[in-house]
Amino acid sequence: MLTVADFASRTSATVTLLRQLVEIESPSTDKAAVDRLGTLVAGELRRLGAAVTIDGQAVTGDHVIGRWGSGPAGILVMCHLDTVYDLGTLARQPCRETDGKLTGPGVYDNFVAALADQVRTIKWGDPAEGDDIEMGSLIAGAHADKVQGMVDRARGSAEVVLGGERPDRAGAYYAPTIIAGPDQKSEIIQDEIFGPVVTVQRFTDEDQAVQWANDTPYGLASSIFTSDIGKAMRVGKALDFGHVWINEHFTLTSETPHGGVKQSGWGKDGSKYALEDYTFVKHLMINTGT
Repeated sequence: MLTVADFASRTSATVTLLRQLVEIESPSTDKAAVDRLGTLVAGELRRLGAAVTIDGQAVTGDHVIGRWGSGPAGILVMCHLDTVYDLGTLARQPCRETDGKLTGPGVYDNFVAALADQVRTIKWGDPAEGDDIEMGSLIAGAHADKVQGMVDRARGSAEVVLGGERPDRAGAYYAPTIIAGPDQKSEIIQDEIFGPVVTVQRFTDEDQAVQWANDTPYGLASSIFTSDIGKAMRVGKALDFGHVWINEHFTLTSETPHGGVKQSGWGKDGSKYALEDYTFVKHLMINTGT
């Protein structure tokens, strides 16, 4: 599984290990050249990258083999809100975090208000400032600029309920942000944000909720919150995601498969399916002449 995100090369564990090996084996080697390797390789892969997904869909350009990204859509709220409030509400930068929340008409207004109340309590800043800091900087200033651009372009058709700006301080910080009512075809819904921004959409019925959730190029993680187990099973089967949690989010165990669909990659880690991905199956046939 190969993942190339826009700024992942700056913190590539692979390049870090390579640098350590070079220091051991060849102390005289130019270490700066090794440090530049990740950036060069990632850029070249993005320039030349072309892959075919498991469903035969061609993927080119910015989307490279096995890209796992934060899901542009993910959490469907079809119930009263008490069980939802304690979720991690923002789509920070983990892969299984969800940028989008889809809510029914009966809970939309209360959900947005409750979400805003919770997000206002997030303590963010430099982790060195205190142990109570919950959210730090993004990986680079250029990435924070990208997040700002996506939020600014969403303002024309959606409401920025909270945040929506970079603070006037050193670092790649971005204020926790909530965007309500964006259009389904808008960039903020269809693309990966990879920042502390969450969108909330109001669906009219179950069919529209499933259609919107599936209507993005990605499909890693999703959750359904409802007191109707029949609805949960029906919607869960219809969602085109590698993970579907019911009345929770982000729980994983070693015996369960982990992986996405569409441009969220293919293959699994965890469970027996991960072993199959590392297994090469060969068919050998002999004609004995009898």
